[in-house]
Amino acid sequence: MDRDYEKAIKVDSVAQEYLYVARLGCSCGGRLRPTGQALLEHKGHHYDLLKTRCQVCGNHAEFLFDINSFFGRR
Repeated sequence: MDRDYEKAIKVDSVAQEYLYVARLGCSCGGRLRPTGQALLEHKGHHYDLLKTRCQVCGNHAEFLFDINSFFGRR
């Protein structure tokens, strides 16, 4: 699958990723539930891919987050 890394959503924490998805919700009005998460690297930058599924209609959605602002930092 081709991903548009330039359109990744910039976040400052993993918690911010989950909050983004919770606030967005599904187009049917249902709640998106995370089903998987993967760390990706592209051209030396790091990204989180968060996979979700709607609890109402069952639609799947993926979100690509730019995590370079905090990845590898303590």
